Amino acid sequence: MKIEKYIFMLLAIAILVQTPFGINCYAKTYNSYVSLPSTLVSKPNIDEYIDGGTLNVEINGQILKLVVAKERNTIMKGLSGRNKIPFDGMIFFFSKARKLSFWMKDMKFSLDIVWVRNNVIVGITENIKPEPGVPEERLKTYPPPTEIDTVIELSAGRAKQLNIKEGNILIL
Repeated sequence: MKIEKYIFMLLAIAILVQTPFGINCYAKTYNSYVSLPSTLVSKPNIDEYIDGGTLNVEINGQILKLVVAKERNTIMKGLSGRNKIPFDGMIFFFSKARKLSFWMKDMKFSLDIVWVRNNVIVGITENIKPEPGVPEERLKTYPPPTEIDTVIELSAGRAKQLNIKEGNILIL
């Protein structure tokens, strides 16, 4: 009887220890995100961040240094006109969740776009190429899969290299 009690206690401890490390495996669809701790899955407080400053974030155990875009002018310009991506990329914060498309106006390098809502990655658009010489009205647009409140732009191929997937948590 004592052995069964100890086995049960060890099993319970193993489950409790594993749960915090298995968050990503439980967040495969957006409907399941509500079961995650609200401290991880909540709208970011964009007032904390300085427009044009840098911010370290964590995705899938990887730390990324990103330039912050939260003011209208910074968001509109994004990474356009630059010869190379600064640091690991750029993070865009929006005051409310919405379905907002991106384009490659005046871009000089290819990108991966990581779509985020409430700190959960809801989609990834990979290897978007610049369109030099294409008139503005004919540029391709890239919509998110659902409403988003945060977008991360990385160098093309970086999302795959970092094994970033839908359901990963963005830790600010």
